[in-house]
Amino acid sequence: MDEDAKFCPTCGAPVAPPVTEPERRRIVREERRPIGPVFTTLIILLSVLLVIAALTAVLTFLPVTKVDVSESRNVLYQLGVDTINLDFTADVASVNVSFEDLADKLVTLNVSATGRVGALVSPDVFDITFQNTTVDNVLTVTADIDTVKGGWPWHSWLSITCDLRIDPSLNASLDVKTNTGRIVLDTQAGVVLNSLSLETITGGIKADLVEDIVVAGDVSFKATTGGVEFSWDNVIVENDVLVNVETTTGGVDVNVKQDERLLRNVTLTAEVTTGGIDFAIDIEGDVGAKIESSTTTGGIDVYRRVGFSGTSSLLQSDNYPVSGNFNVDLETTTGGIDINAKYMP
Repeated sequence: MDEDAKFCPTCGAPVAPPVTEPERRRIVREERRPIGPVFTTLIILLSVLLVIAALTAVLTFLPVTKVDVSESRNVLYQLGVDTINLDFTADVASVNVSFEDLADKLVTLNVSATGRVGALVSPDVFDITFQNTTVDNVLTVTADIDTVKGGWPWHSWLSITCDLRIDPSLNASLDVKTNTGRIVLDTQAGVVLNSLSLETITGGIKADLVEDIVVAGDVSFKATTGGVEFSWDNVIVENDVLVNVETTTGGVDVNVKQDERLLRNVTLTAEVTTGGIDFAIDIEGDVGAKIESSTTTGGIDVYRRVGFSGTSSLLQSDNYPVSGNFNVDLETTTGGIDINAKYMP
């Protein structure tokens, strides 16, 4: 065919024009330019910084360095000292408080840390502030455990424990707090508690007041997130005292036993926002009890009732009132209340 023919001379079919690349694409190609050196440098620098940040995070948080350290503080025996006021605070630690015969010492504190931390974190993961003064026969001890040092509390692979021991010859006023951790209190016969306060924000509390200890002042157990376990076994009461058990989120388990005469009255309150209350009381002789219970969302169940009369929301021992009584107030917002109540003449 001729170059400018519009139809085929043989069959008559129209002839299409030749296909050419659109002019727009040619313009785009012509406008492209190579990436400038400044922009390339910025990309490389940003990539290097990201790599360094990632390596730093790995070395900081990856638990590769083993930690096993402990430190101790103590107060030596002082003639004539028979009373202690103790204020103890920890941010992240489990705390064990006990009364033991310490021979030549009045108070000992041992803080230990075990586990692992990152390669860039110092293995010295806590600081101890421990101060004590004595005025006349009263020893005052202030202790603070700071575990934010060295990168804690970002490492869940680290465990810090505080063991606090007090000689039972000291009449004790104890104020113990920890932000995160469990508090455990063990007592022994003959211990005198002028006052007692245990508090944790995240963690539980377990306290045992054993037979023949003396409670001369108010007692408080408070947890924000965690349960409280409290037992009372034939405690000697010299004054009217208030025992307060409180938790925001968690359960409360209270067990009271008293077959020895109460010299004064004990007011016991247990309050839970979200969680249940298990309350058991076993009393005999000249010990009386009244139990008032209320709940917003939940039920009140009396699983055992011996020597008590009334409704589930208001129970009284058959001898109530007497010279020494337990006046109990149980309250939950969301959760049930379970009661076991026994009185024997």
